[in-house]
Amino acid sequence: MAAAKVLGLAVGPEGNDTPLYREARDSVMLVEGKGVEGDKKFGKHLGRQVNLVTRHSYDWFERNFGRSRELPGGLGENIVISPEIDLGWLDLGQRVRVGEAVLEVVTPRMPCAHFTETVEGVKVSHFVGHVGLMCAVVKSGKVRVGDPAALED
Repeated sequence: MAAAKVLGLAVGPEGNDTPLYREARDSVMLVEGKGVEGDKKFGKHLGRQVNLVTRHSYDWFERNFGRSRELPGGLGENIVISPEIDLGWLDLGQRVRVGEAVLEVVTPRMPCAHFTETVEGVKVSHFVGHVGLMCAVVKSGKVRVGDPAALED
C-alpha cells in the first residue's frame, strides 16, 4: 500500500470570491457528503467536495512556467500530499485515507479558462492532468498537516 504525507491544507473562506484564493490551515475537518468545513464550496457539490493534488503539481508548474505558486492553495486545491501516491493513475472510486478522513476519487480535475487566466497560464490544455483529482468525502474526520495519506484496499 502506497503511503504519503499531508504537506498542506487550504480553505477558500466564505465571502471571498477572489479566484482560486485559499487560506492555509494547520488542520481541517472533512465532512461526509459535504467537503471541507468552512470552505465556500462546502455542501454545494456532490462529486467536487475536495481537490487533492501532490507536490508534483507545484514542481511541474514551476518547471514549465518559471515561477512558483504558494503552497498550499496556490492551485486552488484543498489538500497537498507528498508524491509517494501517483494521483495520475488512481482509478475512479479509489479511496484515499487522509488523516482521520476517507476520500473517494470522483474525477480528474478539469482546468478551465478561468483557472488558466488566474495562474497566468497560456492554454487550458497545458494543465490537463496536472491539477489533481476531485474527491468526495466518504468518511468524516480531522486532517492535519503531517498526517499520513494512504490508499485503501
